[in-house]
Amino acid sequence: MAGNQNSGGMRPTAPQNNPANVSATGGNGQSGRATQPARYISGLGYGEGQATMQQQTSAPMAGTPTAQASAMNAPMMPMSAMEEGVTPLTAPTARPNEPLTAGMDFGAGVGSEALALPQERTLSQILANMIDLDPTGDAKDLYDFVVSRGL
Repeated sequence: MAGNQNSGGMRPTAPQNNPANVSATGGNGQSGRATQPARYISGLGYGEGQATMQQQTSAPMAGTPTAQASAMNAPMMPMSAMEEGVTPLTAPTARPNEPLTAGMDFGAGVGSEALALPQERTLSQILANMIDLDPTGDAKDLYDFVVSRGL
């Protein structure tokens, strides 16, 4: 009777002994813990590697969030709202009279000026816009310095 029952011991086919037994939720793995292991970082200055290792082991490091936790934090949007306004890739063009190169600085059609992209500004122009918003006056001092350097 005792020979037919499992009395424990090493079973190679047991799930905990299968190295391919990986959790589908990411960081949980076989242990069920969702924390990252401490890792030694080589190449640091004298004593810094040991200090970093001690810092990592003083409290568990956050693991990869599980799929369930990520799904709970994601905003829910009804599928009909996501499909609304989406043009399929195989749909015919909505602008048949517009050249393919419209918005480019080469070829037929309007150039990149039609895209109304923000213009490049110098550092002094950016700081000049900040002067009125800075209650400390530091932006004015920085602006004067930048202008004196010709930036």
